Amino acid sequence: MEWRYFPGKFRFRDRVLRDEDIRRAAIEAAAALCPSAKIEWNESTSGILAVFPPDALDIEKLKALVPLLKELEPKVRFYTPQKKAAVLEGIQKIRAAAEVAG
Repeated sequence: MEWRYFPGKFRFRDRVLRDEDIRRAAIEAAAALCPSAKIEWNESTSGILAVFPPDALDIEKLKALVPLLKELEPKVRFYTPQKKAAVLEGIQKIRAAAEVAG
């Protein structure tokens, strides 16, 4: 799983996002993190890109999610359909943390 942040945008890429349920959950988590973001899915790169005004997302809010992203990463890296529920649960944790950090 690749995730990157630059002021004004963040990106998540991984082939696991080709699964519609996982992609939908990831987009919802991105929207919870930055409600003003324009979020796009790119099928050719298996990536989600969120673009927003640079001051719309506090970097500290994003840093607080890094431990949850690291917890999710091994489940995504070695993904099999049997791990789908665990991946969705990890994404839900990220979304809940983003909503709390609001």
